[in-house]
Amino acid sequence: MSVLKLSEAKAHLGSYARKASKGETFVLADRNQPIASLGPYQEISAEGIQPKFGLAKGLVVVPDDFNAAVESFEKDFYGS
Repeated sequence: MSVLKLSEAKAHLGSYARKASKGETFVLADRNQPIASLGPYQEISAEGIQPKFGLAKGLVVVPDDFNAAVESFEKDFYGS
């Protein structure tokens, strides 16, 4: 795994992209701080992933008058 300066990667992106497509991995660094990686493309499949139902339970409260008419809206919309 090679570390590339951001300016070097920007100047020769095509070359590094071709190398990455062949399996090589690079770490992009800005001011010697790693910020991203460049490597071969990998398909990611969501098959088999199940959502966790109830994860947000208790975070949202729907008021009892949720479907009640809003008088100011009706007055503005219908004009009477």
